[in-house]
Amino acid sequence: MKIRPDDQWRWYFDHEHSRVMLDLANGMVFRSHFPAKMLTDYAMTMKEMSFSVDDAAFYYAFEEHSRRINIAPALRTELALNGVVAFRFMKPQMPRSWHFSPFSLVEKPEHGEIVQLRLQDSDTEALFMVVEVGDNASLCLLAQQKLELNDRVMSFCDAIKVMNDRLLPYIELTQVSVYDRAI
Repeated sequence: MKIRPDDQWRWYFDHEHSRVMLDLANGMVFRSHFPAKMLTDYAMTMKEMSFSVDDAAFYYAFEEHSRRINIAPALRTELALNGVVAFRFMKPQMPRSWHFSPFSLVEKPEHGEIVQLRLQDSDTEALFMVVEVGDNASLCLLAQQKLELNDRVMSFCDAIKVMNDRLLPYIELTQVSVYDRAI
């Protein structure tokens, strides 16, 4: 089922689940991925608040970029909505870039961009979606099922802030014939 933001959507903090929730006004409620300890005080004390035009713009940007990777539509929606929650309500984080290899090509990413990060001392690459862009580092959400780091295992939509020199633009692999490679 494809959802479309509208002026009936409402943010609120659910103290029972300790999560930011989004009432989709059609009997459905979205529970965000992030526990209260990762959220700003504002998120935990807010009263019901409308899903804004800016929220909708970020949702559509995140959802559009996520179409570049092969994930189910429901997961695409979950990633996009969690991206909006992270952008709007997450506490600032310090970069944890030491897990990932730097690249010489450094371009400032854009909101929603799908990027690859390569684990330090490994050929393992992981897909992330950039949700908050900074001059030197960006907040990213894991856009795949899981990723094993030295000190923890990340799961889908887990957030990590990474220096921009670690972010490699995602390039979709396509079928290339032997003849194309010879040119």
